Amino acid sequence: MNDLIHPGRLVACLLCLVLAPAPAAAQSISELTLQDALAAAMRTGAVDDTAGSPPYQASSWLAGLPSLSLSYLGSDERYGTDEAELSVNLPVKSGRRRSADQQLGALSAELDDLALRQRELYYSGLIREAVWSYTLADTRRRFAADKRRLLLELARRQQEMVAASAASQYSVLLLQLELVQVELAQQDHLQAARLWLERYRQVTGLGSLPANAGETAPAVDSFQGDRHPQLRALELAYRQRLQLLRADSAQAADWNLSVTAKNLDTAGYDEQQYGLGVEIPLSALPVARESDNAEWRAARREFLLDRDRLLQELRGSWEQLLTQRDTLQQKQSLLERSNQLAGRIAEQLEQLRASNEIAQEIVLRRMMEAIDTRAEAAVNRVLLDQNNAMLRQAAGLSL
Repeated sequence: MNDLIHPGRLVACLLCLVLAPAPAAAQSISELTLQDALAAAMRTGAVDDTAGSPPYQASSWLAGLPSLSLSYLGSDERYGTDEAELSVNLPVKSGRRRSADQQLGALSAELDDLALRQRELYYSGLIREAVWSYTLADTRRRFAADKRRLLLELARRQQEMVAASAASQYSVLLLQLELVQVELAQQDHLQAARLWLERYRQVTGLGSLPANAGETAPAVDSFQGDRHPQLRALELAYRQRLQLLRADSAQAADWNLSVTAKNLDTAGYDEQQYGLGVEIPLSALPVARESDNAEWRAARREFLLDRDRLLQELRGSWEQLLTQRDTLQQKQSLLERSNQLAGRIAEQLEQLRASNEIAQEIVLRRMMEAIDTRAEAAVNRVLLDQNNAMLRQAAGLSL
């Protein structure tokens, strides 16, 4: 019994608990990769593509629906002429309209491909946020569990000392207070981890986290704003708008082709006539509407302003994350040094042989601080990994 209540042995046992590696927390992890999670999220958020298919089939040369005209003129004279005429009118696309339509078709294909990239980037952001927020909460929960185990072991030994009349209830009450605070923190971290895990399940439809969520850190100069999906979408939408203005301009006015058949019926004489007519606008003449020019200028101004705003926003997020990464790297170096110093302090505490309860309280504080130091270093490492993921997100790189 004396060995059990000896203060030096008590300190040694507590040090073993603090310095021992924390067991891995039970969590839902499989051999899934981040790419698997992204594919699952894309399937979960997919809709019926047939509903979004173009409802119209564009003609390569007709600008509109053909029209049919039928007329009959009857004469009330005895030897008058009765006329019957059938005419088919075909609106034909001008060269400028055909060129604009070809450009619009190519832009639509680019926009469809880009929309897929944007969806991938969007779901990548949701997955990164959920995975790393869960990892942070779970890391804090694991170290809170380490504290709880330490306090429970200490409380058990203190109860043995109280039972042996070697200590008072002061230390036991102190430990119970610390235990309540640690359990409250543990519950908060556990709740946060559950919420983020549920968020991950909602996004991906999966119940398992990726086995390895780490991503390669992008280079400092790897940000290329002009290739970012959001900026590319803005540029393509602007080019599409210009082609729409071009297709609707006066210079793109349609041609009109008419095929006519006429019947002339007089007394004792019947004649059939056939004809072909074409109406071609003189688009070379400077007759553009000023409203077209005003709309073109407005589109240009809006695009330039939106592009500058978006580019500044994207570059600002990138620079902010780079600054955060530098800070975290410097902090991690200091935390590693602090962790080493905490270990050396713990070695000195092992030599403590004081038997009064105030000294035991100091030992408890040092033990808790040692766990806090380890926890802060671990959390900072997770923040660094999270920063790498968010840098890739800011650069427009999906999973």
